[in-house]
Amino acid sequence: MPRRGENIYKRIDGRYEGRYKCGKKENGKTQYKSVYAKTYTECKNRLIKAKSEIEQNKQTVKLTMTVKALCLNWLNDISISVKVSTINTYERIAEKHLLNKIGNIRVCDVSVEMLNNLIKEKLSSALSPRTVMNIVYVMKAIFKYAEKIYGTKNPAAFVIVPKVDKSEIDVLSKDEIRKLMDYCIKNETKYTFAVKFCLSTGLRIGELCAIRYSDIDLEKGVLTINKAVQRIKNIDHDISSKTKVIISSPKTATSKRELPLSKELIEAIKEYAYSNDIDGDMFLFSANKVKPIDVRSMQKNFAVILEKAGIRKVKFHILRHTFATAWVDAGFNIKALSELLGHSNITTTLSLYVHPSAETKREMINKLYAA
Repeated sequence: MPRRGENIYKRIDGRYEGRYKCGKKENGKTQYKSVYAKTYTECKNRLIKAKSEIEQNKQTVKLTMTVKALCLNWLNDISISVKVSTINTYERIAEKHLLNKIGNIRVCDVSVEMLNNLIKEKLSSALSPRTVMNIVYVMKAIFKYAEKIYGTKNPAAFVIVPKVDKSEIDVLSKDEIRKLMDYCIKNETKYTFAVKFCLSTGLRIGELCAIRYSDIDLEKGVLTINKAVQRIKNIDHDISSKTKVIISSPKTATSKRELPLSKELIEAIKEYAYSNDIDGDMFLFSANKVKPIDVRSMQKNFAVILEKAGIRKVKFHILRHTFATAWVDAGFNIKALSELLGHSNITTTLSLYVHPSAETKREMINKLYAA
């Protein structure tokens, strides 16, 4: 039994073990280390020395560590629990918006006023409130990590998070859908087929680019989504390219899902695969059937399609919004839509899509006064 107030135990092998707190893990749980000795007195002395070194190290960190060093430590520690693309995003936000301003300042010298002024500066620039909100999120995470691991103050805890007004979802009008489909039918390429595919499934662009032919069960009429293509920053300094394409798991755990396909889409897939000699594990959308089409290439070609079809310039993601809005306008089950879209919860689906479009509202008004 350990003596009261101590954490020293006699082990089965006859040695004494002394445990001490050395910080906290990223999840907030206490992290421990141990010292060992043949006698109780020796173990106690080693334990006192280890605890003293921990306190001295904390004091050194408090006095000398810069925000840049703190940020690097934070990114390194969380890298084992989050996706590479997420780390890439956090690193980009920190480098572009935080470290160039406060990176060389010591953590102990950072004040609430300093951080609030930085956020005010960002809000007064051309950045959107949502982008600034993401900056605040990273800022708070960095200083919360410092508080947990090093016991430093957390000035970011009092930083005001900017209010983000919910913007209305942009969708293609019925006339734009007609123009787009007409163009895609008359000009059959892998890119026009990708547009029709997305309008029929509501896939994210990264999920679309990662589809292999083997992911599609044509007999059952089911598509399995388990991967996504992303372009991230290249940290390999031996390669000149600043970015690289990776295939990773989808956005969230619920993004891994099975989608039922319409009979029309199944027949279109069969015809497309036959015409392009695609089978087995080949990518459905690829330049050489070995590598997937890059998300950036898909977006660029979509812009060309829009221009040639005589449609305004919009992002590829509008196809997903258009699919979801059409589902809601048809009065179909919202829970089913949430699962089809791979949302983590139905609240996300409700907040985004359960609002009649302007076109639908106009039709309702016309029907009301025509009655």
